[in-house]
Amino acid sequence: MKIFYHLEPDLISTSKNSVLAIGIFDGLHLGHWKILARVKKSATLKNLKTGILTFYPHPERALNKKKVKLIQTLEQRLELLKKEKIDFCLILSLNRHLARLSGRDFARLILKDALQVKEVVVGKNFRFGHQRACGLKELKAFGQLFGFKVVAIQPVKKNSHQVSSSLIRRWLDKGRVEEAAKLLGRPYEISGQMVKGRGIGRILGFPTINLQTQNEILPPGVYISLAVIGKMTYPAVANIGFRPTFSETDQPTVEAHLIDFSGRLSGKKVSLRLLKRLRAEKKFPSPEKLKIQIARDVNQARNFFKRRARKQLLA
Repeated sequence: MKIFYHLEPDLISTSKNSVLAIGIFDGLHLGHWKILARVKKSATLKNLKTGILTFYPHPERALNKKKVKLIQTLEQRLELLKKEKIDFCLILSLNRHLARLSGRDFARLILKDALQVKEVVVGKNFRFGHQRACGLKELKAFGQLFGFKVVAIQPVKKNSHQVSSSLIRRWLDKGRVEEAAKLLGRPYEISGQMVKGRGIGRILGFPTINLQTQNEILPPGVYISLAVIGKMTYPAVANIGFRPTFSETDQPTVEAHLIDFSGRLSGKKVSLRLLKRLRAEKKFPSPEKLKIQIARDVNQARNFFKRRARKQLLA
């Protein structure tokens, strides 16, 4: 997948005659995958290229200075998209100049002149143009005027909930990782670089890996997890929070104990998939009490993975 950050001259040779998805795509949830599936299907049937137009940072953050916590880092988003074999991705910074474009100028200058797309695929509630004044009706009219087809994709519903990035953010903020995973189509993932900690977990008998992460949603609590390090995946118990037993920090930390792992790891990239919330983080009266609780957490995680393995065998 070719990645572009500007409307550069050689972009058109890649984007010309393509089917283009437009959106923020934060989280890449089930609704987003439905849009991308239509892009790939149309491109295959019509022998066209596939592309994505997205924006970074989030428009609400860029224009209205609102603190929107993103579900994914840009790197995580691009890693998933690369696996889908999309031909190109254009990432535009929504600056004041771009934000002031009318809907008509956006369609003419970007979709028609700069990209020369054949088809545009968006969600049903897509808005664009200055002050988000235009919607699907206007986009279809501009498509007829400027020579590209417009396809609108209906929202996805899951367990009576309409899948959306805002709902996923709310659930993650509450630690409801299992519900969020159903809308994402995969577990919520925190990625980062392994850094050296203070070794308290090792003293307690449960050594941990410590993550330095750019992820913005760090739901406090203790979670059954999978730690992906290189080509290896390890069952784990993750702790996200402030280490209240030791009064150690006013910034949230992310650490994970790899179950039954006895080697040493350092400096590696880690992706931590949160599967199930076990409990809230709490302050214990002594390190010994904390150690007893961690042992219970690890035992619960072991049982979870045993049940999971049995289900997979029977499936």
